[in-house]
Amino acid sequence: MDRRETNRKWYSRFDEKKMLLIIETETEDMEIPAKYEVCGTCDGKGKHVNPAIDSNGLTQEDFDEQGPDFMEDYFSGVYDVPCNECHGERVAPEVDWDRLDEKSTKYVQDWIDDHYTYQAECDRERRMGC
Repeated sequence: MDRRETNRKWYSRFDEKKMLLIIETETEDMEIPAKYEVCGTCDGKGKHVNPAIDSNGLTQEDFDEQGPDFMEDYFSGVYDVPCNECHGERVAPEVDWDRLDEKSTKYVQDWIDDHYTYQAECDRERRMGC
């Protein structure tokens, strides 16, 4: 699971004016305090290599097969695209854990864990051809 290709958005909406992440539960919308952090996908660069180029990893053999121009282009940023998470903004909203009480912290962490568990399950099913 390449971070550049997974659905990083575990929340339903982000209210930038109020700095709130909103998740839609079966009974109500839950507002979660947010803050901006350096984007974890691009490490604050605003871009990353297109996952179609290297998400399965590259070996020296790949570079040798493609020739010296490919290696030079790869490391110079020719294959870079705007970040899939922050869309070039270099920061992304994250939970402001310091502003949550203990009960809410557990609920939100469980919600996030469930989201990524589901994403991993979907990824496994795609690999199996389901």
